[in-house]
Amino acid sequence: MLQTTPGSRGKRTRQLPGPLTALPALSSAQQALLLKWLKSDAQERSWQSLLQAAGSSQLEVADALLQTLLLCGGVALKEELHHGQWRPWRVVWTDLEGLQTLAGVSTRSQRDADKASLSMDLQALAQAHPWLSVAVHSLLNDVLTVASKTARAELLQALVVWQQAQRQGMRQDFALAARGHTKAISGTEWDWLEATVPLETLGIGRFEPLIWLAGSIALCAATESIGPPTSWAALGFVGVPCRCLDASLRVARAPQSYWLIENRASFERQASRLPPGTCLVWLPGRPSSAWLQAMRCLLTLAPAPADISCDPDPAGIQIALTAGALWDAAGIPWQAAHMASEIWRAGTTLPLNDYDRRVLAELQATPGLPPGLASLRDDLLSSGTKAEQEGWL
Repeated sequence: MLQTTPGSRGKRTRQLPGPLTALPALSSAQQALLLKWLKSDAQERSWQSLLQAAGSSQLEVADALLQTLLLCGGVALKEELHHGQWRPWRVVWTDLEGLQTLAGVSTRSQRDADKASLSMDLQALAQAHPWLSVAVHSLLNDVLTVASKTARAELLQALVVWQQAQRQGMRQDFALAARGHTKAISGTEWDWLEATVPLETLGIGRFEPLIWLAGSIALCAATESIGPPTSWAALGFVGVPCRCLDASLRVARAPQSYWLIENRASFERQASRLPPGTCLVWLPGRPSSAWLQAMRCLLTLAPAPADISCDPDPAGIQIALTAGALWDAAGIPWQAAHMASEIWRAGTTLPLNDYDRRVLAELQATPGLPPGLASLRDDLLSSGTKAEQEGWL
């Protein structure tokens, strides 16, 4: 039997004594409306707001649902006297999370627990795989629902599986592996992945991987010339499929030196200003295994020393080291160029973030860092700033 508690003048509260133990049978319309009502975590709602959620065509359904919830102990109903009749005024959930659980709606406690668990999983993921640190940091700070964050975290886990299997392929191949369909990753998710993860390095290409070259180099087939043995200076620059650079080629005109530039705009700008004898190569950030193999082949066919120019930031140092390792393995000298602090410090700079500082800490523990890059590392630490080479190169 319902218990009535008098309130201030003209108001009362009615409810069923005892806890809510079960949800009675509801019509499909009542079930749909209850799910709407329970999406809010507010402990108390005005009756008018619940009617608005129901819509003008569902007023009778709303009234019937309210009475059902009252009789099962799901709500306490605050009423007010209006022209001699008691009318619903405010609705109080007697056990909101219990009712949400019975109705199959996630509770705030569940979402908070899921959020905490996801945060711990992401931090563990970044610790085990430091190359995911930027993506994890972004995800932890993004204003997204737990469901969206969980979906993106699953993409990061799929990247780990892909990387450990040393797979190579297009974006569609990764989407198929991660979610079972080539179009299952949204454009927004791809934008996020592209901004936070070295996709090309992981062998996930938007298109067939190319190596972009300019200047004094000419390639021919081993048995016959592909074209006149001239440099590509007249063309500006060209993109060669990485798979085409192999032992079947020979160099008809070899460069005296290589110059690798990370920033694409800087690469294109410098392609028209090259001194004779220089082969310019675009060094994509975190180069893929396909690019590294193509560059390794090119260096075997036409060995020459290199200048390597990357953004003067912690990641730029790492990228320069990755590319320079090819020259180290071939026993050919290389050096960092156009990265010294006197070049960029007077221009536009950016503050170091937490990821930058973690990378710098790793670089401090890296033995045998070339003097130019070691000096840059120390300058970044002391100034607390970094820059982008497009501003001067």
